[in-house]
Formats: sequence, structure tokens, C-alpha cells
Amino acid sequence: MRKIDIGKLAPANHRVLRDMNEVMVLNVIREKQPISRIEIAELTGLEGSTISKIVARQVSDSLILEEGVGEASPKGGRKKRYLHINPRKACAIGVDLRPSGYAVALSDFTGKILHAAELVSRSDPRDAVAEIALSIRELHRAYCSESIEGIGVSLVGLVDPEEGRILVGEGLGWGEDVPVGSMLSAALDMDLPIYYENGAWLGALAEIWFGKHERPARNLVFLDVEEGIGAGIIIQGQLYHGAFHGAGEFGHISLHPEGPLCSCGVRGCLEAYAADPATVRFYEELRRLKKAPSEPDQAGATIADVVDRALANEPEAVEAIRNTAAYLGRGLIPIIYSVNPELIVLGGPITRVWDLIYPVMMRELSQRTPRFYLDHLSVARTTLEARPSLVGAIALVLARAFAVPTAISSEDFA
Repeated sequence: MRKIDIGKLAPANHRVLRDMNEVMVLNVIREKQPISRIEIAELTGLEGSTISKIVARQVSDSLILEEGVGEASPKGGRKKRYLHINPRKACAIGVDLRPSGYAVALSDFTGKILHAAELVSRSDPRDAVAEIALSIRELHRAYCSESIEGIGVSLVGLVDPEEGRILVGEGLGWGEDVPVGSMLSAALDMDLPIYYENGAWLGALAEIWFGKHERPARNLVFLDVEEGIGAGIIIQGQLYHGAFHGAGEFGHISLHPEGPLCSCGVRGCLEAYAADPATVRFYEELRRLKKAPSEPDQAGATIADVVDRALANEPEAVEAIRNTAAYLGRGLIPIIYSVNPELIVLGGPITRVWDLIYPVMMRELSQRTPRFYLDHLSVARTTLEARPSLVGAIALVLARAFAVPTAISSEDFA
């Protein structure tokens, strides 16, 4: 599924169907709204008459709305009328499965989350799917009077996106080869398209569709730092899956062959040094070393506790966060060398202390990476308010309405 780069637009040539221009205009409106017809013409190079016909069809189909009036051109003429995506065109539902719990959210057609529900995690996937299906039906019945465009589901581990099957699970405790897709379809019994993807990959999709970064990027890596470390890769505006849906497992790159044991069974993985449990363990070790004999143990901290204490300048929490940041910086090096992205985005609770982790990561990169790579790279935290994987599950649905038709060659957008 390709996202149009509105910075590299050209009018359709004689080989391209009318649909290409339709989708081009729709994407410009989505990314630049509110926007006038004149501004669309400047961005796309399309004739004004062509744009007027496309806009008329899209207004008739309730895809866009014409609202608001701007100033007239200095040269005279009619005042500008501004175009927006119609948020009430349809709803979308996103589902995010995490070891720590599940989220189900309902959004409008622009991707704005309107209502969400949090569910506790379940050891039996059938129990989990039954509760998720119930939550979907309740959100639909209570809050969406429009049609539902579809359901996007974020899964953990190695995922078959065609069937919604977890091939190799990590953290959910469900084992391997779990047919989440067939179970959810049966539990819902609703005639709706359902799309599945790995959660870190959906975080990358969310950043490319909804992220607000200083430098828009077509080549991006999203690093999800939570219970584990996953990554999603965007190349030329498209999710990169790899040959067998296994790309992006940078969390399992070994930094030291004799390091701590990782959940994958290998020693010294980035995840074993820099995922949330590793940060918490290091923090608790520091606390034990400092603790006076009369003090009670302070075990049982969470990553939220460590982050909160770092924000309050507790020395042990600050040191634990900086330790993790140093390993993250080293972990970015193989990403930079192998993918050469324009933008690396980090998500997860640790990004709340961005002012602490960013300088440490960049120091590691500056000491270990040629200047050439760093001059063309931005490293940023997520700009999304909700969990990126949940936002990405919604984007997985909505992107179908804004995607380039598969019959059109990508060369037509060069």
C-alpha cells in the first residue's frame, strides 16, 4: 500500500486512469487541509477545470466538505473556498494487543480517535478475542451512526497479515501459530473487512500518515521500546515486510555475545539491554546498591515509576535511563547502516524523558557513525498522542481510501 508523496506530484498522463488524479487530490486535501482549489492546482499541476470536476465528485460522494471562505486573490476574483476531508464519511476501528493489555478504539474518517476502551490481557486467546469482539460491537452500537470502513488489528510477534495469524508470538503468552484472524471473524460475525499487522510496523505506518515531524520522510524507521523492542520500516512510503514478513527485528541484534539472556534465547540482544524490563532491572540494582541496611527493598517498580522518578531527578532513575539511552544509541547504528533512513522515530514510555535520552543517543551515534549519515538523519520521538500501534491499526483501515490503486505504476508518481 503506497502513500502518495505530495511533494513529488505530476499530472496523470494518457496511460493513467482517472482514479489516479482522484486519489492525488484526495491525499493533498487530507495532508494540507484546509486547502483551496487554487492551492491544490499549485501542488499538483492539474488544470483548474479538472480539479473542479474531481472536487464536485468527491463532495457528491461525501468524501470531502467545502467549508470556510478565505480572502479573495489580490488580482480579484472569487474568494477562496476551503476543502476538508469529511470526518463523518465513515468510522474505523483499531485494536491493539499488547502483553500489558488491549485497546479498542473508534475513529472518524480523518483518523481522530473518538472513543476507546482498555481491556485486561488474557492468557487464553479465545477469551481475549471474545472480549475484544464484544468491545467492538459496543463501540459500534454506541458511538458510530455511519458505516464502518473496516477494522485494523495490531498484533505482537511474527505475523501473517493475510490470515491474521501469529506465527511466532512474543510476550502475549499464547504460544505460536495462533489464528487470531479466524477467531475474531467468527466472534464478530460482522460483514466487515479486517486487516492485521505487526504492532511496531503499524507504529511506522502511523508516523508516516499522522506524524507531525519537522522533516517529512519517505524512508523511516519506527523503534517501539516497550516490553520488547520492535521496529517498522517504511521505504519510499511503503511498509517493508521482508521476504516472509520478518523484517525489522532490530531488537534481536546482538550487541554482545556474552551479554544477558534475551527472550529469544540468544545472549546480548539490544532488547535485553534496552527494553523496559531491562531499564527497570538496572534501576532496581542501583537502588539496592545505594540502600542502607535498614531501608526496605523497593523492588516492583514499573517503567512508569522509573520515568517519573527520572523526571523528578532521582539519581538512580536518571542513571538507569541514560544507561538505556546509550544502548539504544548503539542499537541505532545497524539500522542506519542497513536502511539509511531519513528519520528514526522512537516510541514507548521512555520517550517521556526525551531530554535525557536524546543527547546520550546522539553522543553514541556521533562517536560511532560517519558524519555523512548523521547529516542526513533526524532522530525524534513520536508526535502521536495515542499509542502508535493503535493509531497505526486505524491507519491500516483508512489508508485504503487514500491509497494509490494497485493498477497504477509507482513510476506515475515519480
